[in-house]
Amino acid sequence: MTPETTSLFVDHEVIRLTREGIFLSNGEEITHERTVEAYHRFLGRDDESYFIQIGRDFKRIEVEDTAYFVRAVRFEGVGSDEHVTLSLLGGTEERLDPATLAYRDGRLSCEVRAHLNQSRRERALFLRAAHTEFLLRVLEEGDHYILSLGGKKFTIQEK
Repeated sequence: MTPETTSLFVDHEVIRLTREGIFLSNGEEITHERTVEAYHRFLGRDDESYFIQIGRDFKRIEVEDTAYFVRAVRFEGVGSDEHVTLSLLGGTEERLDPATLAYRDGRLSCEVRAHLNQSRRERALFLRAAHTEFLLRVLEEGDHYILSLGGKKFTIQEK
C-alpha cells in the first residue's frame, strides 16, 4: 500500500505504539483524545508492518508488542448464555473467545478481530483496569488459572 498523499501525517514523524497502548510521536505522547481514538480505530497490518490509514492518508508505525488493547470487560448473560464483552481501544466491542486467553510476561491477552481486516485475528493485551476486573472472576486451581463462564471451564494458557 503506497499513499498518493499523506496530509494527516508528517513524513519525518515516527509514530510508535507502546506496550501500554500509548501513541508516541517522535518520543512524545500524543494526548489529543480524538486523534488517539482515530489512530486505534484505523490501525491495520499487512505483510510488511502495522500502519494507520484514515481515508487516503497512510502512515506506517512502529509497534512495541501488539496493536490491540482491551480497555474494559463486561460479564453479561446468565447460565449457558453467559459471556464476556470486550471494549477495545478505538471504540469497538466484541465477544471474548475464552479459548484464546493467555497469560505471559505478567499480562493477560486474548485474540480479537483486526479493525481494518475483520477476518484477521490479532493478539490484544488487557490494560490494567480490564486486567484487574477480569482476574476478579478467575479461580486458581493447582498451577493453573481457570475462567468459569457459561457453565464451562477455560484454562488460561501460560505462554
